[in-house]
Amino acid sequence: MRISSLFGSALLMAAPLVTLQAQGLHEGDQVPAFTLATLNSPRPTFTSSEAAGKLLLVEFWGTWCGPCIPALLHLDSLQQAFPTQLLVVGVAADSEARVRTFLQRRSVHIPLAPLPDEQAPLYRYFPHRTVPHTVVIGPTGKVLAITEPRQITPAVVRQWLAGQRAAVVVKHDELRNPLSFFPADTSTRAALHVLPYLTGVGSQMRRDQTPGLRGRRVTFINTTLQNLVQQAYHVSHLRVQNQLPASRNKFEPANLFCVDVIVPRAQAGQLLERLRPELGPRFGVRVSVRPESRPVYVLRRLPNAAAWSPSSKAEQASWSGRGFEAEGGRVEMLREFLENMASKPVVDETGLTGRYDIRLELQPEDKMPEVKQHLQKLGLTLEEATRPIDVVYMAEAKTP
Repeated sequence: MRISSLFGSALLMAAPLVTLQAQGLHEGDQVPAFTLATLNSPRPTFTSSEAAGKLLLVEFWGTWCGPCIPALLHLDSLQQAFPTQLLVVGVAADSEARVRTFLQRRSVHIPLAPLPDEQAPLYRYFPHRTVPHTVVIGPTGKVLAITEPRQITPAVVRQWLAGQRAAVVVKHDELRNPLSFFPADTSTRAALHVLPYLTGVGSQMRRDQTPGLRGRRVTFINTTLQNLVQQAYHVSHLRVQNQLPASRNKFEPANLFCVDVIVPRAQAGQLLERLRPELGPRFGVRVSVRPESRPVYVLRRLPNAAAWSPSSKAEQASWSGRGFEAEGGRVEMLREFLENMASKPVVDETGLTGRYDIRLELQPEDKMPEVKQHLQKLGLTLEEATRPIDVVYMAEAKTP
């Protein structure tokens, strides 16, 4: 089975981009001229020469990236505050259709350019692994900073416009494959390694697809304690009661971990469960599971809905803010996807127990009414109810 997710279980602050060249431009380098096709500006293209004598901010982002949206709106407000001295352009690794849909639902004044081509020169000039990713180019066309949007304030903009050096935190992305920090090969029978926070890499979970390790290796990069608990017990954040001190729940390097788990082939079905006995001794977390009656969404088939055709394809599924797709998949996979979008746990009462080809197309901006409309095309619906579910409690482990 192969399952990939861009946002499952609140893993990612920013999803990784694919294009990762080892070399790129740095502070002080002259930026070659570039042109972008924009969707919401008076002219259909933006050329870097338009920024001559001005401060240019190139903002790499994605419509699927939660932190990117407020960051983009922040930069939009800066553009309006410095209309003649500053130019901001947003570069999204999305299709034109996806960015147009975004613009239909968001009021953004800065020009936005879809750039899905992973080999585009701009990605070679400024390689990065996570978004939002901000490049500041000075009036003479030289790189002033590579940073994050939150570092750029009106005071910082004024410093750059005055020709002064601004004290912003430099964003360093780790371009190497995160799995390289956990050496392993097919001869590794079992292992469990824990490393501290890895600078320059977004939070993520990877299942190794290498023959010989597929199905028996999973790696977490910069993950939270709550996510480890969620994965170990196969639950979403909606079924977790986190009673750890607030200081241990802050999303900061001290509370983020890298974990690599490999189990013997015979235990592949219990891969994530291997984390459970480590939560206390390695991470100081005590876990208990309690049945409770909770408000939920119930996933049901619509009356007179057409029968689903069974699939004989190998089981695989993927999901993101753009929707869910499975071949030979189980409805349980769809339920997990919906629960990660919902405000309540989702309980499956469809009675569909086989394997099916499932495709649910959504937009990241869709709310529950839109989700229900898309589900109707599959002959499904979500209804509010109350059901008994298992709730996972996590608290500090008692020290001897």
